[in-house]
Order: sequence, then C-alpha cells, then structure tokens
Amino acid sequence: MKFALIGDIHAYWDKEDIDYFNSSDYDFLFFTGDINGTPLQKKVSFEGLTKRAYLIPGNWDSTSLIGIIGEVIQSKNLIRLGQIGQNRRSKIFVNQIQPLSVMGYSTITVSKELDLSLLVGRPYAMGGGLSFAPNLRKNYFVSTMEESIEKYKSLIQGVKEKNIFILSHNGPFGLGAEPKSMYGADFKKSGGDWGDLDLQEAIKFAKQIGKKVPVVMSGHMHHKVSKKKERETLQYTGGTFYINGAKVPRIQEGKRFHTKIEWNGGSATVIPIWV
Repeated sequence: MKFALIGDIHAYWDKEDIDYFNSSDYDFLFFTGDINGTPLQKKVSFEGLTKRAYLIPGNWDSTSLIGIIGEVIQSKNLIRLGQIGQNRRSKIFVNQIQPLSVMGYSTITVSKELDLSLLVGRPYAMGGGLSFAPNLRKNYFVSTMEESIEKYKSLIQGVKEKNIFILSHNGPFGLGAEPKSMYGADFKKSGGDWGDLDLQEAIKFAKQIGKKVPVVMSGHMHHKVSKKKERETLQYTGGTFYINGAKVPRIQEGKRFHTKIEWNGGSATVIPIWV
C-alpha cells in the first residue's frame, strides 16, 4: 500500500494538488492539520478530491487567536475565553474541508490483509502539555495528561491488527532536545524537548503489549529553524519511522512537498518528495 503524508498546509494547497493526488496511486492521504493557519490566509478547498483522506486537527484548526495566545502564555482566563464558539467553528471547519474525514482519539482498520490499523491521536496538540483542555474535556472526556495516556491505551487495546500507523499533529517526546531536533523547542535559547508525553507513552505501551508501530506521522514544528538551519525531519529508531511532515511553505518555486510512505505488510519505506 502507498500513502501520502501532507504536513501543515497553512493555506498552501490548491487545485493542482487535488489533480496530482487524484491521479496518483496513493491508497490514503494523511493530513497533520493546520489547514489555514491564521484568519488572514486564504481559505483552502478540497472539493473534487477523490482519494480517501484523514486529518487530525492542528492548533490552528477551528481554535481562536485568543485561545492560542492563552495556551502560549498559559493564561487560564484566555484559554476559557478562547473556548467560546468552539463548537460552531468546528462545524464550519469540518464542512470547509470536506471530503476529508476529521479524526481525533480514534482508530480505523487500514488493511486486514496487510494487518494494519491507523491510530489518530490527540487533536489540537501544540506541545508543552495538554493544549486546549476545555475542548478536550467537553468532547473527549480528557482533562489531564494522565487521562490522555489512558485514552491512548484504551484505543490501542481495541486494535485487532498487529501493526499501527499513528497520525498526530505534534510529535512524541523523546526525539531530542536540541533546537534542531524533530520536536526541539527552537523558540527557546536553551532548547528543550517539545514533544508530547502522552504520545510517547502510547507508542511505548503499544510495543509493550506486542503491537508494532512502523510509522508515526506528525507535523506542527516547522522544518525551518532559522534562515540557515532546518530541523531533523526523519528518524528511525526502535523499529519506528518518525516523520515530521511540516515543510512550511510546502509550495516553493513551483514544486510541492509531501512524504511518500509504502507498506508491504512487514516493513515501511519513507521518501520525502518534491513534485
């Protein structure tokens, strides 16, 4: 099977992308979220896309600027204010990106024949803890990082397939603390690991109970760290490919970026592509 991972779009998507992917031999398209990015960016459309496509919401998808600022400065009051109108914005977002399927804390069987399932992780993740907790509490009954870990474990225990691909917005903790690490805090002079602890624990738990996690697909932390440096975007460790697909902007000099993933039932191949 063949899959395409499309990282944070931030409005860099158009009909040429739709035509390309429709004519490709990909079985599924996976999107890491952050479709528009800011209210000032143009709205993108996926109308006419015929491929099966799944998206996990990013921290810019149906959230508010007030809420995002609240998360950044850790203001409980702003986080609560940012929650106002969330359900309405979510409905608008879901309609805007049809026919993409919006998922969070959920699983689907990708292929019984190739023994593969997809686990879609915590929505709106932006590192540094449990982002947008009021929304998670209301819609997913998750109020703490510990509850998120338990939610992941419950989902994994319900998966029948041996192999699990994971789609998340932010990546897992444990992939490095340097500013240029896959999920390193490049916005801090001292760096630091900005990956998600609950996702790290989910991957660990899956392997502990005998599952295999061939691929973890994420975005959020943009590839460019500075004018001269880019972060690490692909690691293979412990039998798992970790992919950061957040090339922003993903359209440069007439070419478009995505990551090609192939699965033969026993191993995965990962190839970053400009087309």
